[in-house]
Amino acid sequence: MRGLSPNELERLLRSHRRLRTSMLVTIAVIIVVVVLLARADVPLPSGLGVGAGVGIGLLLLIPQRRLLNELGLTSTQAKAIIAAERERRSGLAALPPEARARREARRAGVFLVAGLVLVVVFAVAAFYFFGHAGRTVEEDAPPDPWFGISFFAGFAALCAGPAFLWQAYRHKESAASWRERAAEEAP
Repeated sequence: MRGLSPNELERLLRSHRRLRTSMLVTIAVIIVVVVLLARADVPLPSGLGVGAGVGIGLLLLIPQRRLLNELGLTSTQAKAIIAAERERRSGLAALPPEARARREARRAGVFLVAGLVLVVVFAVAAFYFFGHAGRTVEEDAPPDPWFGISFFAGFAALCAGPAFLWQAYRHKESAASWRERAAEEAP
């Protein structure tokens, strides 16, 4: 991997920041449009959503890919450079290996607790949702708000829980590698 001049590095960081910002704005706009279409009872074709998502993603990546080609970098190299620069700017790169191991272990614990809480939330939401899903409801009965809440809470927990547990595993492995590096550096 080649080194970048300060100007090239700044351009790469600025491009990455713009890419993240435009992605977040695009997701927010898509959510608003879908909510407005759903409120207007407009049917949403599923095939169009996938194609539009891929197209929007490719359009967002055009400036970033152009810059990477201009700099002669792959996306993996660019991610490594951005991560190293982020660590350098935050002061994390200057920490000794023992401190980094403690930091990663603490982060692993936080992600593990959050992941386990989300697993419990999923279990409770799934139990409530599937317990009420097949029941007959009287025509004039008020709707059960917990039924909808349990669906969305369960879906969010199902999506986020495994990701948090995976992050806990990654940080635990990182902490172990920093401990090994600290042991190698110790006399």
